[in-house]
Amino acid sequence: MKLALDGYALRFPRTGIVNYNFAVARGYRERLAHDDFRILVGDRNVTAEEIRAFLEAGDIVPIFEGHNETLIEKIRRKFSGNSFRNYMPGLGSAIRTATRGFDVYHCTDWFFEPSPRAKLNVITCFDFTTTLFPQFHENLNITKERMKLDRLNDYDFVFCISEATRDDLLRLTSIDPARVIVNYIDADPIFGQRNYAPREAITSKYNIPDERRYVLSVSTIEPRKNFRQVLDAFGRFIKNNPDSPHVLVCTGMWGWKNDELNQYLAQCDFSDRVIFTGFIELSDLPSLYHHADCFLYLSLYEGFGLPILESMKSGCPVICSNTSSMPEVIGEAGILVSPSDTECTAAAIAMATEDRRRADKMRADGAARSSLFSWERHLDCLMQVYKQAL
Repeated sequence: MKLALDGYALRFPRTGIVNYNFAVARGYRERLAHDDFRILVGDRNVTAEEIRAFLEAGDIVPIFEGHNETLIEKIRRKFSGNSFRNYMPGLGSAIRTATRGFDVYHCTDWFFEPSPRAKLNVITCFDFTTTLFPQFHENLNITKERMKLDRLNDYDFVFCISEATRDDLLRLTSIDPARVIVNYIDADPIFGQRNYAPREAITSKYNIPDERRYVLSVSTIEPRKNFRQVLDAFGRFIKNNPDSPHVLVCTGMWGWKNDELNQYLAQCDFSDRVIFTGFIELSDLPSLYHHADCFLYLSLYEGFGLPILESMKSGCPVICSNTSSMPEVIGEAGILVSPSDTECTAAAIAMATEDRRRADKMRADGAARSSLFSWERHLDCLMQVYKQAL
């Protein structure tokens, strides 16, 4: 079996879809002969060094190499819905050429034109946030995801990373449910190694006062992640527990549509207890989770909620939203709250940080729950579908 993978997202820093692409690419390379696996990339510009080294060791096709700008960069520079649509025939032609002689084309994000050259076309869908919450997104992503949604019926199978995502897909399209398969993902293997750096090494590296305990937030800082509510809940926790030594550590890239959040931060009376680390290296994340008293994730909508799983695998108690896929991931291993209930969330923070017995149980339950998710099982599901269909 010869398989080609959409790897455009591999050029970006290592977050959600990038980590998925990398994990699946590594799994395919381990299971397929060198000449039977190809990755379609935009060009050779890759942010993460480990991904660059991985790509250089295999068969890659840079779809846009030789152009001064990639398709995506051209669209970002001068965006319109029509300009995006005008580029799609060229993209489709490039994908057809790159997949000649291949049995399976697996789309994961930007290269969402099915290949008529492949015997089987499959796509992984992560969420439908741009359709359900367009107010939280930029026009480019809204248009791209709308076009992708319109093409889903052209794929032989659609993989969804949670039951919640599958339910959303079936509500939004007329696709045959028999062609939509739930295939749970996993966290990066680094989260299962339990090789944690000393607390002092992590706190000093990220300017966290060593004498302070901390509540952790990990996400891109953008409206869907509901970061304003994270701040409100932490502020209420501090107000209700004035002797608490805790600070709020916020890890992640600064995203989009954050003007109101910036104004709030400038005016809030506990800003000295909020620490922004920016984007941090994947190698430090397990230790940052592990040394936190709890992890707070109040996203309004997720297709899966990977940071929840990362936290459980790192031995950190989880407080998360009771919406979309998040209850599906956490099970009974954490505390579920309404993402708009400030008082309830503040009480949950107090419980996780001050009730040692409860926190220890959450850690143990989280470790057990996290073992249910596996990249091996994810790859097994993919390969089984391919073999049955071909």
